[in-house]
Amino acid sequence: MTDVEIAVLGGYGAVGAAALKALTDRRPGVTVRIGGRNEAPAAALLDKLGVEGEALEVDLNDGRSLAGFCRGARLVLNCAGPSYRVLDRVAWAALAAGAAYVDPGGDKPVFDALHRPGTFTGTAVLTAGMQPGLTGLLPRHLARSMSEPRALTAYVGTMDRLTPAGAADYLLSLGGSYGEAQAAIRGGIRVERELEPRTGVEPPYAGRRLDAYPYLSFEAEEVAREFGLAEVDWFTVYEGGAHMMTCLSRLQGAMRGESDLTEAADELTRAAALDLFGKEPFQLMLFEVTGSHHGTPATRSLALRGHDTYVLTGLAGALAAIDVLDGRTGPGIHHAAHTLDPDVVLEALRNTPEVTTLEILEHPILGALRVEEGEL
Repeated sequence: MTDVEIAVLGGYGAVGAAALKALTDRRPGVTVRIGGRNEAPAAALLDKLGVEGEALEVDLNDGRSLAGFCRGARLVLNCAGPSYRVLDRVAWAALAAGAAYVDPGGDKPVFDALHRPGTFTGTAVLTAGMQPGLTGLLPRHLARSMSEPRALTAYVGTMDRLTPAGAADYLLSLGGSYGEAQAAIRGGIRVERELEPRTGVEPPYAGRRLDAYPYLSFEAEEVAREFGLAEVDWFTVYEGGAHMMTCLSRLQGAMRGESDLTEAADELTRAAALDLFGKEPFQLMLFEVTGSHHGTPATRSLALRGHDTYVLTGLAGALAAIDVLDGRTGPGIHHAAHTLDPDVVLEALRNTPEVTTLEILEHPILGALRVEEGEL
């Protein structure tokens, strides 16, 4: 086994392969180790990328196997999932091997686990993905442009193929593991059951009618705290699919972690594939920040539309890894939304073929939806 710059766990999966593509495009001479349950697809991806490195079979649940995978790497990029099962296990293995750690997932549960006093002394960047990750960085970019931001409205969603790991994390998110349904920020504090689900709304840039479900994530609350926002309305949007909605109605126990999550995730993956059949995948992020700038009322908006969740997630993870390798992110436990340079991220997104729309505007884009809501 040779020393490498980056060891990518789950490297031949949807997110891992996208992250490696983004990494090797930007760092052609990088040395990598690609790990997963099977060595053959890892080796095939290494050949396809045409970079130096090695493929390695690794068992995430075997401490010795995981330690061997991390040994000799400057940085471990964890693209294995689901996040609820991996938690902080890979981060500790990376620390023991003297490697930095980057995780496209790893939301609040991992952040809290690594903050046990006096234990984690390395470098870790968490939530370096699309959501959470870009969904925290982009509204921050808008808010920073105002001297007094006051309110944030967001419509964010995706319709794409689901991996079993992604389905499991999605189920837990709906069950409250990553935030609170129907909550909003009012007067700077979280108010429960403030917002109602909405059906048949047509957000700008969507080109279709969608359903909108209010969900205040930990990430959204963090943005509100950082900028002292008085109001946050955050909606998760999706194109109502009969198979997926019927499936979700049966999986309440899995959402709360009370029944077999693996079986439920497999069922949801199949339902999502049926709903996606014949439709184009999409990712939609619409943010609107209002407030004032040196006494003058101001509004800034951002619209992003794409068609591959895994490319966007892999890109964010790759950019976070490069920042660590280049010394721009130092020791500590960080969220990628705090460490990534928004200008670098925006430029990378503009140059990503899977991103079809990226606009920053000096006027509202969600006003019509607020009027519509008031009329209901």
